[in-house]
Amino acid sequence: MKKVLEEVKDAVIYQINLRVFTKEGTIAAAEKFLPEVAATGADIIYLCPFVESDEDQDPSFWSMRQQRALTHNPRNPYRLRDYFTIDKEYGTKEDFTSFVKKAHSLNLKVMLDLVYMHAGPSFGKNHPSFVKKDENGRVKLNSYHFCLVDFDSIELREYLWSNMEYFVKEFDIDGYRCDVGGAVPLDFWVEGRRRVEKIKKPILMLDEHEIQGRKEDQDEAFDINYSQGWPRHCFPGIFQSGMPAYVLEIVWKEADDARKGATLIRALEHHDTANDMYYGRLEKLSSAKCEASYVLCFTVNGVPFLYNGCEYSDTARHSIYGNKGQFTIDREKDPSKRTAFLARLAQLHREEEALRNGEMLWVENSAKESIVTYTRTAPNGEKIFCAVNFGNEKVTAECKEAGNFANGEILLERGAELDKGAVTLAGNGFLVIKIK
Repeated sequence: MKKVLEEVKDAVIYQINLRVFTKEGTIAAAEKFLPEVAATGADIIYLCPFVESDEDQDPSFWSMRQQRALTHNPRNPYRLRDYFTIDKEYGTKEDFTSFVKKAHSLNLKVMLDLVYMHAGPSFGKNHPSFVKKDENGRVKLNSYHFCLVDFDSIELREYLWSNMEYFVKEFDIDGYRCDVGGAVPLDFWVEGRRRVEKIKKPILMLDEHEIQGRKEDQDEAFDINYSQGWPRHCFPGIFQSGMPAYVLEIVWKEADDARKGATLIRALEHHDTANDMYYGRLEKLSSAKCEASYVLCFTVNGVPFLYNGCEYSDTARHSIYGNKGQFTIDREKDPSKRTAFLARLAQLHREEEALRNGEMLWVENSAKESIVTYTRTAPNGEKIFCAVNFGNEKVTAECKEAGNFANGEILLERGAELDKGAVTLAGNGFLVIKIK
């Protein structure tokens, strides 16, 4: 098993979807807000794709999600025409050079999105030998109605490896998030990482793929995998339909059983969930539950992941299919309280050895419908107990482990009481407490 990089143990990722991050939707406009991003405690910016997207107007080559968005915009940032050219919608090479330099001055790493499984129809026309074809010579499409890229082609592989090298050489970026990375051959990613790390090391690699689907992902190619169960199913179910809190533990165990010690993102939202939920954004449903969820995401093992405007408790509609200025973060709210909350969580995530490098163990409690409880144990023996209430009512849960922390140091709490073998939490309350 590949050793976990120190940079990964410290990581807090913040995703920027340029189209909705600012009213202008440009790289230059986003640069002005980098100090706000850094203030959340994030240290990695992950940018949605900003290279040239396909302008083909034929909706038969649009995904169903794109058609259902009703924005009538063919320019989907995940349906690309050219992998090297910065799209004029977002700015210029000079803008991105400035963006990266500013990010680095704030101790923020920059991670780009690689969309290599598929491409737009114009890419297929411009590079016919790079896309898959059927026995009649017609370009094969995937379920999104996009051209399937042909990884049996050595020329295609060289083209994409040079693309990976280009952004490291030209702009000094720090990593890649690999869209639908599990649909791309693993040996391609292994070689791609080897090549870019000849230029800069380490390059952080994040695969949008469940570790259960390919357990070898983190042997050589990737540092981090996605874990879609929480943001796509568990959190929406808990927020909207009373799904019991213990499903979070069940989903966590599915990944842990697949590969012990795998490093996964811990996300409340990302661009896909915000995009598809439209008017049902989780922040709109319950800001208090969002904060309880962030406590979980920052204190379990893994890499906390923040989405585009979370410091503003943003409830606006987001869409990657939107037109310029159509959807944007609502920055009318005061972000100071949420920013300070996230920054405190990031500080705990990095500075507490039990959270940064500790063993994760879920522990029993008598109110599993609403409360999750778990411990993190550092190699030096320090131990942290965490309890989070996803219910709206005050609940007392019997929990044998809680009794060991009666005289502990409270690191973070909201509406919490600890008494012998029980923990009491206010609705959407939480407790993070340490003993040495």
